[in-house]
Amino acid sequence: MKRLTTGVAVVALAALAGTAWAGDYHNDGTLLCAQCHVMHFSTQHGYNVSQPNIFTPLSAGGPHEYLLRDEVNNLCLSCHDQNGIAPDVLGSMNTGKYPSDVRLGGYLNRLSVEGFEPTGHTLDSLAVAPGSTSSWKPEDDNGPGHGLNCTNCHHQHAYAGGPGNAYRNLQGAPGPTPFGTQYLVSYNDGDPGNNNLTRDVFQDNELSYDESDVFWNEPDETNSAIGEWCGACHDNFHGSPGDAQVGGMAAGGGGAFWDKFVRHPTAGVDIGDLGGGHSGLGFYQAATNKVKVMSASGMWDANAGADSTPTCISCHKAHGNGNAFGLIYRSGTGTLTEDGDSNGSQVEALCSQCHTQASFFAGP
Repeated sequence: MKRLTTGVAVVALAALAGTAWAGDYHNDGTLLCAQCHVMHFSTQHGYNVSQPNIFTPLSAGGPHEYLLRDEVNNLCLSCHDQNGIAPDVLGSMNTGKYPSDVRLGGYLNRLSVEGFEPTGHTLDSLAVAPGSTSSWKPEDDNGPGHGLNCTNCHHQHAYAGGPGNAYRNLQGAPGPTPFGTQYLVSYNDGDPGNNNLTRDVFQDNELSYDESDVFWNEPDETNSAIGEWCGACHDNFHGSPGDAQVGGMAAGGGGAFWDKFVRHPTAGVDIGDLGGGHSGLGFYQAATNKVKVMSASGMWDANAGADSTPTCISCHKAHGNGNAFGLIYRSGTGTLTEDGDSNGSQVEALCSQCHTQASFFAGP
């Protein structure tokens, strides 16, 4: 049992000196301005006269807006793809700073480079975000002809949005977020190893991207911070019981159980709360390889409690993986992978984590 009491791959562009910003990375001295920006697009060497050029080479297509050394995705990936100085976020081959990690966020794909668009978030894609009521597409933020880029989801300098700051530098206003609205996913900033149940995320190790070191609290048992954040773009897929897009109705007398959903809820329903034998906490507790769920009490693993609540990241890798929709085909046994585990080969393996009707597909 993991009992924790009160005490996502970052991609970004540049850093500001001082203490104006806070977050996981790209703040204070963790990144230098000149590693991403160049004043006259003419740098030939470092800023010490005897220093060789340690920065991203200037691209052939410059100069670029915001004085960047390259266009956004190329610049981010110069550190975050097959580079030992930072986490690798592109493609199934993890050859970055933490090659042994089972990455919590999975991995991105990119048009004409690696992967297939249906497997998750695809850099450079012009496609409309699935489930967006406003039919939001990256061009709405990035300009005509400019597809999805890293800063549509992550803040380039680090985002300080309130107590706990922003987990993995996530933007406070992703996608079509109305002006003045903020979606903060908070974490135990600066206090790794100590769980603060008022924060949305508990990082057991602030330098780790491995899913084994990241856990999800549930400060509000009627809502999901990460669900709301994802719902900024995919709003038709986000909601609690009774919401128009999710549906459902109380059953079993007094609202103890829920039934008749039209879409899977992302908050407000615990694994054992469905009537008619549709789900069972015992199945989830028995799984050795568990998907990530939220817990208001800070209890996970073998003795996960009745407050275990699935949300977006329970079923999908945030960046994507090798499966359709970035789904996590996790049977519950075998070797953990970013696609699920070695015994999970189809979507029913994921369903079997919670749902009795899919238990036939659970691993041996």
